[in-house]
Amino acid sequence: MQVALSDDLILDSRRAAWLPKTGTLVIADLFLGLGAARRRKPDLLANSHQELWERLVSLLDELKPAQIALLGDVKPNQGMVEGDEREELRQLFKKLGTAGRKVVQVTGHPERANGPALQGTGVTAVDQHRAGPFALMHRRRIFVYPRLEPGVMWINGGVHPLFAVPSQDPSGAPDWMRVPAFLYTGYALILPPFVPWAQGFEVMQPERLPKQAKAWSLFSERLAPLDLPNLPAPPAQLASLARAPKRTGFKEGAKEE
Repeated sequence: MQVALSDDLILDSRRAAWLPKTGTLVIADLFLGLGAARRRKPDLLANSHQELWERLVSLLDELKPAQIALLGDVKPNQGMVEGDEREELRQLFKKLGTAGRKVVQVTGHPERANGPALQGTGVTAVDQHRAGPFALMHRRRIFVYPRLEPGVMWINGGVHPLFAVPSQDPSGAPDWMRVPAFLYTGYALILPPFVPWAQGFEVMQPERLPKQAKAWSLFSERLAPLDLPNLPAPPAQLASLARAPKRTGFKEGAKEE
């Protein structure tokens, strides 16, 4: 399912943005595979490797992009490579670069991203990238952005919009549900993560967003507009998600800026 914000900015329910005039597919936090370190802890997160590949391949086959912009790391702890990760990454970039496609990685810390994970791929991480009238970044920003020339808009993959919406439990009683979303603030489009488990930890408060803000929730690969002005405030206990405690001996990747 797709929603067109303009003739050159299309939201795709497969958790991507499509810029048809430059043929650019934009994805935030691809994280294809959990990395060797996380696979040794199979209880940490559900294995979504196959689903991610299917969604990625469907986007490539249908849209046939000339350029792919990856916002954020391609794997946890990208600054190092363990075990069979090198071959996995080689296969990933080989698939992404098929038919001469250009692959760009945009991160908030390119100096840490460039290293063994990108060796031999022809890809160099950068902190910003332009695709026509869009400037791509991966930073933890919602409201404050560097000034751009008129007609240019930011696309940011560093904050993952999460909203709480009224729902019903299985018995029909009132309940709440957290949903990931695309968020447009009027000067920036903020993307959901490509991997479902990397959703944000803080629920967006509509009253704090700009009046011109718009959002589209993602649920079962469907996009639905959220009525932000009339979205009720969620209960206090739903305002944020508790982060899983770190496990002894498990190396966490550096946080995005």
